[in-house]
Amino acid sequence: MKDCKVNILGAEWQIKFGSTAEYPALEDIDGYADSTTREIVVDDMKKSEGDPRAKGNLLEYQKSCVRHEIIHAFMEESGLSHNFEHKSIGIEETVVDWFAIQSPKIYKVFAELDIL
Repeated sequence: MKDCKVNILGAEWQIKFGSTAEYPALEDIDGYADSTTREIVVDDMKKSEGDPRAKGNLLEYQKSCVRHEIIHAFMEESGLSHNFEHKSIGIEETVVDWFAIQSPKIYKVFAELDIL
């Protein structure tokens, strides 16, 4: 996958791929969404290539990381990121409604990036 830009609810976000050498915040994580810079950064997975302890299909895993971080970006742009409660069980109706309303827009971004 390569760096690109994507429109998340009217806001331009950059998606970047790299290693901890380029993005030290990737230490011990595979990706993050920075709402202050509107950047999504995902590990390029190069350090895991050939590692028998790594995921068997690194490209598919990387796509799942991108999808995960895009959801964070949608939550941010929807105004819900600061109000979300982390609960161990159950999903509150606000989150269900949000996904129901935003899912066509999310699908469009996933399709543009071929990460389905």
